[in-house]
Amino acid sequence: MNYIILDMEWNQAVDRSKVVQSPVILRGEVIQIGAVKTDESFNLIDRMKINIAPKYYRKMNRHVEKITGITNAQLAKGEKFPAAFERFKAWCGDDFRFITWGFDDVAMLSDNMALHGFDPSWGSDYINLQLIYKNQIDNERTQWALSDAVERLQIPMDIQAHDAMNDAWFTYEICRRLDMQKGLAEYSCMSAGARIPLRRDVIKNITEYKQVLADPRVRDIPCPDCQAVMRSQEWLSFGGGRKSVIAECTQHGKFLVKLSCKKASATLWNAARTIYRADEDAIASYEKKLAKQREIIAKRRSERKTDDNNSNV
Repeated sequence: MNYIILDMEWNQAVDRSKVVQSPVILRGEVIQIGAVKTDESFNLIDRMKINIAPKYYRKMNRHVEKITGITNAQLAKGEKFPAAFERFKAWCGDDFRFITWGFDDVAMLSDNMALHGFDPSWGSDYINLQLIYKNQIDNERTQWALSDAVERLQIPMDIQAHDAMNDAWFTYEICRRLDMQKGLAEYSCMSAGARIPLRRDVIKNITEYKQVLADPRVRDIPCPDCQAVMRSQEWLSFGGGRKSVIAECTQHGKFLVKLSCKKASATLWNAARTIYRADEDAIASYEKKLAKQREIIAKRRSERKTDDNNSNV
């Protein structure tokens, strides 16, 4: 088996009203694929870079242009996604596993494959190198930026970051400085290590964002294994329309549910709900954040009560 160390860059809609809604809510459209192929011992076999001309987000988002340096003129010169993906898929071969820095790249690739009629599950069994790095080098943070790890491991940054090929190469260099055989053997036991999406639903045309959790389409969460409605605990809110909860099926156990709400129009919202199997660390993290959320809410209520009492004096 080979490893494909993958990094991608993607463009975004210039404003929310331009976001593609079907067949997926398109958070980003892939414009660059960079990959390094190695054998099981992480010896270099090959590398590949493909520039892609987007079908929908043809104008560079200003923020994306700033961090990648990709211009509108360069964007238009890329390959169309179907041809680029077929070429990349053939290059990967039949027996491989992706390694990425973080969870975003494979999820983004999955959305883009679905957008163009490809099987979105291709390559979904992947390794998030952040978890191995965190386990072996520094357990201090929840999430490390690629640039932080490169600096920590004293990898020379003599090429431009936020280029898909260069970032894939930086990720490969991190692999070379870790005990990858040990990390891969322990991977399934790491926090969030088995978080492959089990089910992803999009709930459209929610009329009232503040009441999103009261919408039965959102509230009634099906078990990915038996489809029975699960019992949910208290939702965590993270701002920016992001929420999460632990839900439990009496037959199949506990699941981590993440919700991302985006405005679809002036009066309507859409919510993307993703379900993962919850390990002990995910449950412990949820309970810790829930306790903190309750503490903050109680403090705010106490402060409001004090303010009301003072105003009545």
